[in-house]
Amino acid sequence: MELSKEEILYKRLYERMPEEWEIPVSDWSEVVHRCHRNGIKLIPEKEPTKMGNVLNEEDFFLSSQEEVKCIRNSRYCPPFIHRLEFIKVIYVLRGQVIVYLNDIQYEMQSGNFCIITPGIKHTVFSKQDEDSVINILMRISSFSNAFSGILMEQNILSDFFWRILYTKHSNRMLLFRCPNDPKLDRWVENIYVESERESGASNLLMKSYALIFLGIVMREHLNELQLLEELMDDVYVLPAIIQYIKNNIKTVTIEELTRNFEMDESELRHYVVRESGYTFNYLLRDLRLRKAVYLLRNTSLSVERIIEEVGYYNITNFYRSFKKQYGKTPQEYRDKEGILL
Repeated sequence: MELSKEEILYKRLYERMPEEWEIPVSDWSEVVHRCHRNGIKLIPEKEPTKMGNVLNEEDFFLSSQEEVKCIRNSRYCPPFIHRLEFIKVIYVLRGQVIVYLNDIQYEMQSGNFCIITPGIKHTVFSKQDEDSVINILMRISSFSNAFSGILMEQNILSDFFWRILYTKHSNRMLLFRCPNDPKLDRWVENIYVESERESGASNLLMKSYALIFLGIVMREHLNELQLLEELMDDVYVLPAIIQYIKNNIKTVTIEELTRNFEMDESELRHYVVRESGYTFNYLLRDLRLRKAVYLLRNTSLSVERIIEEVGYYNITNFYRSFKKQYGKTPQEYRDKEGILL
C-alpha cells in the first residue's frame, strides 16, 4: 500500500533523525521536543494519528455490537508506549518490525505474531515501506461470549485467554515465531478487508474470521510459541473451575466443586480469591450475568426463562444484580443491545 500523508510525514522525520525515532516515547510532545532539539521546527503540535497512554474499548469499538476490529499499523510512526484495555493480536503480514514490551525489545519477521494482554506497556515500530503490520483488536468485555468456542478448547492458548478474563497472572504476551503460513495470511486479510467497510462491516464475519485464525493457531502453531509467562501448575486449575461453572451454570454449587476438584470449601474459596482477585460468590454471579446477557442479546427467550436458565431463583436479586452491573433492566438491555431475531 502507498504511504498515507501521515506516514510520509513520519518517514521524513525518521530519515532526518533515525536514532531519535528508534527510542520509545510517551507522548507527542516528546516527539516535538526531539524534533526541535535536532533543528526541525515545522512539525504539527498535535499528533497526526490516534495516540494515547491508555487506549480503551470506546476508542476503537464505536458500536456496542462490535466485538472485533482490525487496523493497519502506521509505518514510521514513532514508537509510543501505551497500554490497552482490550486484547490485541499484532500480525506481521509483510516485512519486519520491532515490538517493545515492558522495556524489552523483540524483532518480529513476516509470519510472526504476538498476543498482547490488557494493561501491558508496549509499542510497535515499523521502518520500511514494504512493512504491513495488522492489529486485530478483540473486546475483553465480550470475549467470553464472542469466543466461547476458543475457551472450550483444552490447550495453552485457551488457558491464556481464561487467565486474561479472570486471573491476575495475565501480565505478559504470547509470541509466535511462525514461518509464513498462507492460511493465516488469508484470514488476517479477510478481517482487514471486512473492517475497511467501516459501518458496513459485519461483526459476525469479523468474529468468525478471528475464530478461524485462532483455531488454525491452536491446531498447527502451538509448538512455535516462544514467549510464555512462568506460572506454577496450580494456576491452571482456575480455568478448569470456571469452565465447570459455565457448563453447569444452572445448578452448580460450591459443594459440588469441592468434590470435583478435591478441595475443602475454605481451600477452594481461598484459591479463587488468590488467583483471580474475586470471591467465589462474585465469580459465580459474574458468570451467571454474562450468560444472561448472551441470552438477552442472542435469543428470544423471555426474561423469566433466562433467569431460570442461569440459575437464579430469586427474581428480585437477579434484577438488582443486573441493574447494578449493566446500569439498566434486562428488558432495557435487550431493547438497546439485542440482535433482531
